[in-house]
Amino acid sequence: MKEAKQVYERISEQFEDFTSHASQRGVEVDTFRYMVGNVQRLEILDLACGHGFFSRQLKDWGAAQVRGVDISPSMIYQARQANDGIAYEVRDVAQMGRIGSYDKVTAAWLFNYASSVEELGRMFSTAAQNLKPGGQLVAYTANPAFDLAKGNFTRYGISVLEESAVNGGYRCKAQFMSTPPADFTYYRWRKEVYEDAAKAAGLRDCLWIAPLISKQRRAAREPGYWDAFESNSLQIGLICRK
Repeated sequence: MKEAKQVYERISEQFEDFTSHASQRGVEVDTFRYMVGNVQRLEILDLACGHGFFSRQLKDWGAAQVRGVDISPSMIYQARQANDGIAYEVRDVAQMGRIGSYDKVTAAWLFNYASSVEELGRMFSTAAQNLKPGGQLVAYTANPAFDLAKGNFTRYGISVLEESAVNGGYRCKAQFMSTPPADFTYYRWRKEVYEDAAKAAGLRDCLWIAPLISKQRRAAREPGYWDAFESNSLQIGLICRK
């Protein structure tokens, strides 16, 4: 997680450029919206909130209260500039523990920044500790099934430069296709590692959700544009229940 903090302190402005232009972003939003479902009058904790994009989406979708946390002071500073009434805090999710009781905990691009299986477990534990009984964890992360040998993800916004095996998965060097490109490191954990971490944290009913590409997004691009995205996606959703 410390790697992620250093990265986002360095590239916070480039990351905003990336999210504004990468075609994968719209797919993330559509899939995330589907996964969180009806959030009317719910209280939600948004882990790894970054500059507050999904925090604001959740509020716009009807959440009664949203609280965002992120390890990067620069990202939290950007989030607070929106003056959107959302409480944003600098916190390390892996060390945070319980700070409240929420109907849903969201984690878009959090778990892929755990630098070890143990740290991943602590992140899941934090998510579980902050959920009400019956509450949901909704996560978006690096797809365990992605295979770099089958092709890259560059046209959709991220270029994977190399992968090296570590215990439980792969350490990956990549670039956001911003202007200029921004280097970052993430971890692609195996499916069973995720599910074991969820179970150990007291979460159940793990459900993997493939990215959803709407008819409108298909129509906006040339035929075949999304083929590689669907056949070898770098991203995937995960829902668990407490």
